[in-house]
Amino acid sequence: MTNVDPRNVNFMIRLFRFGAQSEATSLRRRVVLFGCAALAAAAAVSPAAAGDWPERPIRVIVPYGAGGTSDTLARLTADRLSKMLKQPMVIENRAGAGGAIGTEVAARADADGYTLFFASVSQITVSPLTHKLKFDPMKDLTPISLVGENPMGIAVHPSFPAKTLKEMIDYVRANPGKVNYANAGIGTNSHLVGAAFTKKLGLKMVAVPYKSANPATTAVIAGEVPVYFGNTTDTIKHAKNGTLRQLAVTTEKRLPQYPDIPTVAETVPGFSWVSFNAVFAPTGTPQPIIDRVAKDIAAICKDPDFVKRLEPLGVVAHSTTPAESIALVKEDAVRSAEAVDAAGVRVK
Repeated sequence: MTNVDPRNVNFMIRLFRFGAQSEATSLRRRVVLFGCAALAAAAAVSPAAAGDWPERPIRVIVPYGAGGTSDTLARLTADRLSKMLKQPMVIENRAGAGGAIGTEVAARADADGYTLFFASVSQITVSPLTHKLKFDPMKDLTPISLVGENPMGIAVHPSFPAKTLKEMIDYVRANPGKVNYANAGIGTNSHLVGAAFTKKLGLKMVAVPYKSANPATTAVIAGEVPVYFGNTTDTIKHAKNGTLRQLAVTTEKRLPQYPDIPTVAETVPGFSWVSFNAVFAPTGTPQPIIDRVAKDIAAICKDPDFVKRLEPLGVVAHSTTPAESIALVKEDAVRSAEAVDAAGVRVK
């Protein structure tokens, strides 16, 4: 990595910046810029540059309000990182504009290792497609490691006639355009998984967006909307007490903690959708720092106590190397673009 000539990277960036402007080319350009930015950051910094890091507290930007799943996961992770790095980790909740406000704060921060960004990968891959941003998170932020996988699922009100996912699909086919589904807001994973699901099967359902997961879940429990595509964290606990019926989860395999709940793929082969939470840094952060944080997160995700603490959140601990993280974000960018188009929420 240290032998890469930054001038070659700059040439690649200029080449894609002035390329064709089609939607498909635009997505490819953003993905390549993302990889080039990470490459340039690694090439420009010598291993000795971060030798004394960290020497002071590190702030962790969370683009959501306090108390939610992502915020809780961020605090659990930061607490353990603080002990390993022997420096305080200061959480800053910068909610607003669907997470874009906090993302911009992180993207514009100094790339000195003293600002980390904890968010869903969708903040990087979806926000540029659904919001007019003054920055490019794919270019301005570099992934360090995943921390957890957050499964999505399909739940219904107990009065809904379908007892299984297949019965739900058959019912919707027999009643095109008459079945509403709640989601946690336009452009959220909750919205996009529903759009991707209905497009794959050619179903006609009506999306009903709410301001967040809590009011969406409450609406389904109250019977205002019969179906909910959303985070299993928000639904399974209600399925346990009978106020919702969990039809399926969107992971490739059944969740170990809920082995009786089938996957969507068992009825719709090939369909899966998982929301990922990850740690990022401003692009240009020294590679030794990125590698150190990734190594520590890998150790944290193997800690049985940490894994157990995530179970009530419905989150599965999962770390990745920086290279694996970059590849995953690229893959998610393609998937997200398809779902955003299916949902019809791409900004012009």
